[in-house]
Amino acid sequence: MKRQSGSALIIVLVVLVLIVSIGTLAIRSGILGLKLATNSQVQALLLENSNAALFNLEDPSQIARQLAADGMYSYFHDAANANDELVFCYRASQATFFSMQNASVIDAQGGTTKNGVAGFCKATQFATGRSAVLSQVYLKRNVDNADPLSLVPKGTSLGASLSSIPMVSNNISATVISVLPSFSSAENGDIEGCFEKPAAEVSACFENLNIPFNTQKADYIVGANPQLIK
Repeated sequence: MKRQSGSALIIVLVVLVLIVSIGTLAIRSGILGLKLATNSQVQALLLENSNAALFNLEDPSQIARQLAADGMYSYFHDAANANDELVFCYRASQATFFSMQNASVIDAQGGTTKNGVAGFCKATQFATGRSAVLSQVYLKRNVDNADPLSLVPKGTSLGASLSSIPMVSNNISATVISVLPSFSSAENGDIEGCFEKPAAEVSACFENLNIPFNTQKADYIVGANPQLIK
């Protein structure tokens, strides 16, 4: 009888260990699935906000305004600005998508004295009313485009004096970087410090802070109509 009681106890313990192991695996699998779903939702949200900023850059109703003397595209007409990055925060609370008063400039040496620091995103200046995502836009002139006549609109002639279509003069690269601060433990000052860096360094800065981010880039031929380069 004693031997039988002892073997029953061992069997019960083995079954219990198996149940605990299976339960642990099921919980881990569930947590992994939740993390994957959450990451997918985070990336979708970041992509949505980055694309929203790019859509505003391409908005036909705003093109004429941005080609004006104080517009974002005309900034690069001045040879002294050819190597600058024009930076501004995409803010839901702002009445206009872009204004030079709410923009900053990063020069070729990384300085920010040309136009102040009002354009850099603050930790509380969200891209949408959901108060979740910060999105910053970087514009830079592509000065290494050496293709002959690459900046002339198709179907036009440089000798057509009667043409009403102005000659395109700039090839602009746009970079939009969106982050989700609530999914990290980074301090507001660290987040704002990353946004004050040139576009080429921002992604690495947020990666080091372990903040979810999304980077979208697009090139535009800017003149009569900004056109997305396929």
